[in-house]
Amino acid sequence: DVTATKLAEKLAKSYIDEVLQIDDLVHIDSISSKSDSTPVKSDDTDKELEGVVAYMGSVQFAPGDDWIGIRLTGASVGNGRNDGSVKGTHYFDCGEKSGVFVKRAHVRKQESEPSNDDSVENPVIPVPPKPENHWRVLVASDGTSLEEASFLLLQSFSRSKQHRDVIMNNREFTSTLAAAIRSSTNMDFKLDALELLSSFTMHYCEPEEDLMKLFCDVIESQTRILQLSRDRQEQSSSKHLLGVVVLGVQNLMCYQNAGDQVKPLHAATDLFIFLSETLFSGPKSRRTAVSKTEGILFSNLTSLFVLFLGNEDTRKVLSTTRCMSSLIRFVMMTSGVETMDCHIAFSNKEGEEYWEAAHTYCLQSLMYIVNEASQKHLGTSYAAMIKQCQPSSNAFRTCLQHISDRAHGGAPAVSARQLLITLERLS
Repeated sequence: DVTATKLAEKLAKSYIDEVLQIDDLVHIDSISSKSDSTPVKSDDTDKELEGVVAYMGSVQFAPGDDWIGIRLTGASVGNGRNDGSVKGTHYFDCGEKSGVFVKRAHVRKQESEPSNDDSVENPVIPVPPKPENHWRVLVASDGTSLEEASFLLLQSFSRSKQHRDVIMNNREFTSTLAAAIRSSTNMDFKLDALELLSSFTMHYCEPEEDLMKLFCDVIESQTRILQLSRDRQEQSSSKHLLGVVVLGVQNLMCYQNAGDQVKPLHAATDLFIFLSETLFSGPKSRRTAVSKTEGILFSNLTSLFVLFLGNEDTRKVLSTTRCMSSLIRFVMMTSGVETMDCHIAFSNKEGEEYWEAAHTYCLQSLMYIVNEASQKHLGTSYAAMIKQCQPSSNAFRTCLQHISDRAHGGAPAVSARQLLITLERLS
């Protein structure tokens, strides 16, 4: 068979001439759509795809150890067969229908211009002569080139410390990227760019005022979108973006002066109050349909609260009637008391661990701030405040008792018992 012979020759040549590695740019031959287990769609059989090598080796859905998992890029995005997972097994990360698996024989490296040894050993990310113009053109261009540029930035960041340092140390680049984030209406671009900037925060060792201001502005603007929008897709995108930004704020606040920590914490508490009150007061269907994205956002927000409970200025931000009422209501919603109408059914769902974490952080926050001094600061008793925010008489105490009685309750059970003792003493 002529086709089989050519295929065998190509396979042998590919192993000799081309050694593939993760992150290599590759082309996928159209013949793969007719012979492999997870090819491109049938209506694209004559279309050559391009992408980046994201996985190499054996797979569970087919025999052989020469499978290549490819994250599609450019115009090929959306023409794949999966999101990096096949039949419940996760192999790599990519967008929906932007991943494919093909045999090694059908993959070839993209041709590139030869480079000298120095450029290979010490790769340098080219910086446009006028980065502000570069980003303005990207923001105004079509989504494909914009998403590709964002992806390449993230990829460059993840490859090596040298690439990361090149981008992080270019202040003009980061400032113009921040300006593009503020002006762009492309949510995919904003998410990619903010994930890049948020990842930088894990490596900064000093205050970053400009980046913190950007994150605070994003939190405030996206909170307003959540308050006004009725579009579920827009709300979900905003919550995903906010989860990324709040994590960046948490990293940056470790190096902020005590006084500078108040504004970002105010923005975070306003967001938490809105989200928790919306869940508590909204229809039961909303609590039933909670998502992993929301769990991550609540977990990041409440872990931020716990992180700065030791600072008196930031503790005062949490010790307000509105914030404490929201913390109490969140604890009731996540306590596991299924007979209560406010119950959030997150058990055995994707993202359960994030909801559990947020539940624990809320209990720890309340345990720390519920005391004589904060009650005096509130100007009202905790009993009166709890009476106003709970759905029925003694609902909060019932939830705390349920949490403290759990077998192997761990930190939540300890916090719940401590809260019960403190509330009894203050009543």
